[in-house]
Amino acid sequence: KKLRMDRNKAMELAVDSVRYAKKLCSEVEYSTEDASRTDFEYLCRVIEAVIKEGATIINVPDTVGYATPGEFGDLIRRLQEGVPALDKVTLSVHCHNDLGLATANTLSAINAGARQAEVTLNGIGERAGNTSLEEVVMALHTRSNFLSVSTGIDTKFIYPTSRLVTM
Repeated sequence: KKLRMDRNKAMELAVDSVRYAKKLCSEVEYSTEDASRTDFEYLCRVIEAVIKEGATIINVPDTVGYATPGEFGDLIRRLQEGVPALDKVTLSVHCHNDLGLATANTLSAINAGARQAEVTLNGIGERAGNTSLEEVVMALHTRSNFLSVSTGIDTKFIYPTSRLVTM
């Protein structure tokens, strides 16, 4: 609705855009806006099509912060089952904090297999903000027994960097 076109035209635009971008650079990220509220079968078809055209990162956003952690983690798991080619690309997430669940949704997605999280310092972002880098990093660091993913981020630099951003 936002693009004022039907699904077929939107998919054609997605494929054409990735094809064009692939001519310009080797790493191409395709973001499926509002994935948490998108028809699942259509979402799978679009993702399959853009991977076939050369997308190397597939971003699955909760654009309006609507999903709950269980729903979002389940979406990531279902996508991996429904789109076998996802194992050939980096699966990314981008969560908004409208319901205060951005960090929880991001951690749920990571636990379900996402390997890139789009985050912001101090959760800065439109409306209620985005997933907070410092919360995700510290959760992964502190709960490494539960979330067996590491970032390589030196946590001693989080506080001074956060302060720098607020000045």
